[in-house]
Amino acid sequence: MLSPSAIPEKSGEEMRVVILIDNTPNPHTDLQTEHGLSIYFEVDNRKWLMDVGASGKFEDNAARLGISIADIDCLVLSHAHRDHSGGLANFIKQNSKAKIFISSHIAGNYYYSTRRGSKRDISPDYSIVENNPERFVLVDTDIRLSESVMLHCNIPVLFGTPKANRTLLVNDLPDDFLHEMALCIDTPQGDIVLSACTHLGILNTLSACQCQDLYAYIGGTHLIDSDAENKYETDEQLTEIAYKIKSLYPQMKLITGHCTGINAQKILSETLGEKFISFYSGFIIEI
Repeated sequence: MLSPSAIPEKSGEEMRVVILIDNTPNPHTDLQTEHGLSIYFEVDNRKWLMDVGASGKFEDNAARLGISIADIDCLVLSHAHRDHSGGLANFIKQNSKAKIFISSHIAGNYYYSTRRGSKRDISPDYSIVENNPERFVLVDTDIRLSESVMLHCNIPVLFGTPKANRTLLVNDLPDDFLHEMALCIDTPQGDIVLSACTHLGILNTLSACQCQDLYAYIGGTHLIDSDAENKYETDEQLTEIAYKIKSLYPQMKLITGHCTGINAQKILSETLGEKFISFYSGFIIEI
């Protein structure tokens, strides 16, 4: 399932997903890490990317893993925050063909975090969009990107949302995360949902994707660990989320990292058992 340094040759109907960059170091090799996320996958004879991390480090890791950024056919930016869009200038420089899908709700808005006390701008670099308008596709409704890939833009809030959202603003108001998007990929093993930070909550995101045969969820959960200054989900609340996932999606593998805290991972793992998997920079999932 895992490979420390290179992607094996594809065979048959096998699909692969590669975490190009994540917060957690690769235990086998010295790939770069950062507080950011970038996910590569191949399906429908195309090469796809969700997010580009916080900087150009995703590109360095891709080269180490034998993945050409120039060959990417489609890039989806999951939401507006800089730890997922910061590498966009590097992507544009290396890739001249991919369409880049972003939420139309991003336009004209600025995004901030107050988590560490001060108000920090975490908006994307809008000059890249302005200077390359032909590359971007603004979406505000669910859209099929290929035979197997569906982009979900509208995620209703039926369950609770992560408590850490309270430190995130759009302009000067609490962020409603209308700009957040997820992917649902149809594979022979079942559906796979890709979602980056999942500020709207994993249960809401899975519900919006309406998967009939869910094989795996890959992405963060925004279940950040509490600290001395910030109190988020309690252990009891995390356990309740874990049991809800297990009840609604008993066959689903939860493959997570990035903004899923260490304590949250521990509790999710205790409930989900072998269905829970932690990822890191260079982690490879073969399906």
